[in-house]
Amino acid sequence: MNLNLSFYMFISSCFMFSYFYKHILLTLISLEFMMINMIYNIYFTMLLNEINLFFIAIFLAIAVCESVLGLSLLIHLVRLSGNDYTNNMSMMKC
Repeated sequence: MNLNLSFYMFISSCFMFSYFYKHILLTLISLEFMMINMIYNIYFTMLLNEINLFFIAIFLAIAVCESVLGLSLLIHLVRLSGNDYTNNMSMMKC
């Protein structure tokens, strides 16, 4: 039952990621929600198979580094342009 709920939560976070694509903050929140769901899935899979849980600590450290990098880029973008819209991040600005 836990895996079905976790699968539903992962699908809903994917939907959030595709629906709120205009704001960078909302996409970062949905990406973190995906990471939490993946950690939850990995934990229960490793617990059921009786595998060492050290991999979760590595995955969690990578997820934290990813979130810090995303938030620092968001802060830089807000200071630079004044908002967090994704249309401001065009690489082909003239």
